[in-house]
Amino acid sequence: PPHCGVSGISKSSLVVAVRSSRFDLIPFLNPLFSLSMASVEVGEAGGLSDEATLHFQFHHIQAYVDSMKPLEHYKKIGDHLNQLARQGHYDPFSGGMRYLEPNAHHTRVQQGRRVWESIHPVPLSSAPITPGKEGKDKLGYVAAGQDFVEQLIVGLGWRVTAEYVGVRTRSLLVTSSDARGVKFVVTSLSPPREQCSAAKGSQAQEEEAGGGYECYDHFDSCHVNRFLASHDGRQGFAVLGFEVGEGECDKILARYMAKSPELLVSQEGVKTYRDSRVIEGKRRVEIDLGSMKVLDVFAYHSEGGKTGDNGTVLRFVERKGSFEGRPGFANPGGVLPGLCDVNPTFDGTSIPAYSDHWVSNVLDREGFLTTLEQTLGFAPKVDFNAGVIAAGDAIIESTVIGNTAAKVSSRKEALSNQAQVYLPVNNALSSHGHVASFIRELGQGVQHIASRVDDLVSFVERVNNYRTMTGGGFAFLDIPRSYYGLLSQEALVRHGCSSQLARDVLEALQQEGLSTSCGVIDIDITPQQIRSLPIAEASRPEFGEKTGVVAQVVLESRYVNLKGLLGESLSPDRYLQIVRNRILVDIQGRDILYQIFTCKILQRRPGEEAPFLEFIQRVCSGCDQDEACSEPIKAGCGGFGIRNFLTLFLSIEISKAMTQIQTASDIGDTHAERHARDKVWLLTQQMDRSNPILNEISEAMDQEGSATERLLSLAMDPSNQRCLLEQDAECAREKKKDSTRRLQELSERYARQMEELEARYSLSGLGKQVQMVGSQGA
Repeated sequence: PPHCGVSGISKSSLVVAVRSSRFDLIPFLNPLFSLSMASVEVGEAGGLSDEATLHFQFHHIQAYVDSMKPLEHYKKIGDHLNQLARQGHYDPFSGGMRYLEPNAHHTRVQQGRRVWESIHPVPLSSAPITPGKEGKDKLGYVAAGQDFVEQLIVGLGWRVTAEYVGVRTRSLLVTSSDARGVKFVVTSLSPPREQCSAAKGSQAQEEEAGGGYECYDHFDSCHVNRFLASHDGRQGFAVLGFEVGEGECDKILARYMAKSPELLVSQEGVKTYRDSRVIEGKRRVEIDLGSMKVLDVFAYHSEGGKTGDNGTVLRFVERKGSFEGRPGFANPGGVLPGLCDVNPTFDGTSIPAYSDHWVSNVLDREGFLTTLEQTLGFAPKVDFNAGVIAAGDAIIESTVIGNTAAKVSSRKEALSNQAQVYLPVNNALSSHGHVASFIRELGQGVQHIASRVDDLVSFVERVNNYRTMTGGGFAFLDIPRSYYGLLSQEALVRHGCSSQLARDVLEALQQEGLSTSCGVIDIDITPQQIRSLPIAEASRPEFGEKTGVVAQVVLESRYVNLKGLLGESLSPDRYLQIVRNRILVDIQGRDILYQIFTCKILQRRPGEEAPFLEFIQRVCSGCDQDEACSEPIKAGCGGFGIRNFLTLFLSIEISKAMTQIQTASDIGDTHAERHARDKVWLLTQQMDRSNPILNEISEAMDQEGSATERLLSLAMDPSNQRCLLEQDAECAREKKKDSTRRLQELSERYARQMEELEARYSLSGLGKQVQMVGSQGA
């Protein structure tokens, strides 16, 4: 049937019986769900009958994967991780046991690896360690070919909290210990029916569903097959789910029918799942306990804009009664009908995370933005134009669109509140780079899922340590050390050293292997090593006098760019933690944004395009560690990291070039390896030279935003203060415009240099195989 609609059944007549342990709390009552399709009302001439503001919350993400292991496999891994934690200490903050304390010494981590191997002697299936394997890090971890459920369990300390076993599909819900946060519904096709006839509930559900259809449309195999067909057969994030207010599924359906009816997944509209109980006695009594409405629409238009793209889906859910969230339950209200609780046990290292923004790569950015404005009432929040986001000859544009949620009044609420929805949207302006190759390989789709955590530094340490101990979990995108700071001759001179001493210090550091040729200082350098440098004889007297100054400049150079942003607000040890863990930092006004990106996930083989995850920490000015904020704050404090947006884009291209280096090295192609190294150098240089201009743009945006916000509060004030603020805002706009122009000129210059580099390489006629493999992505 079209779009997997249920064939031959009237819109309100399908009633199916489903046994679910979630309802065993109420004895003697059998659950009944009734599925019905809602109608909509559209005003005259296509107008909408209700233009009221809609209410949104992030709800769940549904990923379609190649396969999953039995539930018992994942529970066993969780149990073994809990055993590991019990050999540590009690953590009062999380209320559980944890093996590693914050800032754990590397010897404790290595000890943990031995303890883990004694508990779980068989290597994790998500940790293939093959000598010489492409994409392998120094610990033998390979990003490609991972089991996504295992990655969440091992890397983040999450657990499987619910399961659905159907006729042709199977789904697991994976969450942290705080069910208000991110909820991944991971779905795979089941084995052929003759192999799974003994699966729990499969035979009964097949009979009830009319000979093969799932009871629940959101778990129907045809949706999986449709997504795979439009996604080059590859895994991915297929559904972005939002919770809406009472009656709002019908309103959203009405808007889509009026503005974009071609995007409806099913012409039958909203599906309603009802939870009721029937008591048979002297008379039959039916009790209505709750309901969940589900509406699915295609997210994007296909090329040309006439039909819906058959890949990614936006889902809207509306819950009441027994389907509403319940405190203390890992699977609140079932998240989706059909999921049954599995009662997991978390250890003290489970890291709660909360949805912050979900990013798409699309063909027609303006068209997608228009659809969201017309149907959901969303509005653009931030634009990153082509002058800002360019890496060599790869150029994109991006817009952040979203709703406008109420302000919050505490740090805790700012972390966990899910009412502010942001959806960044990217499109490629050239045929080069990650976004272009993502769309070319996979089609339009979700590029990455971004989630907030309370302490990103501790979060990253935990992920890295558990990857070292277990061989599983996640790895992160490698940010070039130059992002954090370099030691230059000019920096030493500014602090009172002569030019000759500055040159001699740089030469001695390189000679001792404590600095690269471009000034990246060894992260573990000590003051004693600096004092013991073999300085040229002519500069030794001055070095003896200024050893302390030289040591300070050298040590701070490891994070000098960060200190330029944040000043003395962090200790040297905290700065070094950020550098060690390759965390990105940006500021907007007095708000701070910390970011990090995983390597690609849901990736079968190295070199293929695939989505990834982002984790962030927002430090909102005016909110102290005691939770209270001096005044209500808007969600999304700290912005979206204009500096980091370009850094991410450049880092992805650098990572792809690093894959080319590895591939060339493996096959002995020295020419191709040299070419790839030239690309890394060129992209890194672009990053280093872009950062100061990006700082100027960020400062100008802050100045403009501050002046505009104050102007709004003085809307009816005729005083000179308003005139001054208008001048400030205009001045900031001009600064932003000038800096953007200079950044665009810089980007164009590096694009030409990259074209020249590629032309020289192509003329040589060498390394074409490496270019084809490596250019697909790390």
